[in-house]
Amino acid sequence: MSASPQFRYLCTEVRDGVAVITYARPEVANAINVDVMKELVAAYTWAIANDKVKVIVQTGLGDFFTTGIVFLVAALPVFALFDSSSFNKMLIDCEKVTIAAVNGPGAGYGASSLALFDLVYAVPNAYFFTPFVKWGLSAEACSSFTFTHCLGRQKAAHLILAGERMTAQELESAGMISKILPKNKFLDSVLRIAQKVAQLPPISLKANKSLMTGYFKQELHQANDLEKELFETLITGSETTNAVTRFKEEQRARKQALAGRASPSKL
Repeated sequence: MSASPQFRYLCTEVRDGVAVITYARPEVANAINVDVMKELVAAYTWAIANDKVKVIVQTGLGDFFTTGIVFLVAALPVFALFDSSSFNKMLIDCEKVTIAAVNGPGAGYGASSLALFDLVYAVPNAYFFTPFVKWGLSAEACSSFTFTHCLGRQKAAHLILAGERMTAQELESAGMISKILPKNKFLDSVLRIAQKVAQLPPISLKANKSLMTGYFKQELHQANDLEKELFETLITGSETTNAVTRFKEEQRARKQALAGRASPSKL
C-alpha cells in the first residue's frame, strides 16, 4: 500500500483496512480554517480512492473533537469564500463506511457534521452546540435536515435556534450517537469496531449502506445547497458583521481583565 499522505493540519494512517484521519491542531481545539478544509478534502479523496481502505475514521487530537469552522478572527470578505459544502458532498456520496470517533466536545461543524457519518462514537464527557444564529449565520453540514430527522423538530431547534448544549448522553438517547465508549483507550475501542466492519463482505457492506442512505440522499444534497445559498447571503450582512465586532470587543475586554489580574498589585 502506498504511504499515507502528509498534511500540515491533519494526521493520516491506515490500520488493517481502516483509514484514520485526525484533526491535529490541539493548540486551537482542532478549529477548522480554510487550509484545514482543503486538507480534509484531499485526505478523503485519497481514502476513498484507496481500494484497500474499507472504513474511514475521523477523530481529533487532544481534548476536543473540533470547535468547528473559524471565522471570527478572520476578515469577513475572506471567510465569505469559505466553502465546506464540497466536503459535505463527499461525506454524503461516500460509498465506504464512515465513522466519527468523537474524542471530546464538538462545536459548530464539530456537531453539525456528525449525522453525515454512518457511525458515531463519543467519550462520556463530550458535549455539543451550534452557535449559528448567535453569529447571524445559517445551519451547516445539512444539519437543518439531519438534526430534525434524527432528533425531531423540538430537539433540533434546541441546538440550532436556541444554541443550547446537548451532552453525549442526550444525543445517544436521541439516536444521533451510536454508542458512548470509555475515555480510556477510546480510539483503540473505536478502531476495533472499525476493523471488524472492514473485514465484512465488501459487496454486501456497500449495498446495504446504499440501501440505508439512498432514501434521503437527495434531501441531504438539497439541504447542503440551500444552506450554502443562505450562508452566502448572511455572511456579509449587518447581523454577522455586528456579531463579529461584539465578539472581538468581548475578547479584548476579557484579555485586558486577565492581564490586570495577572499584574502585581500597585501600592
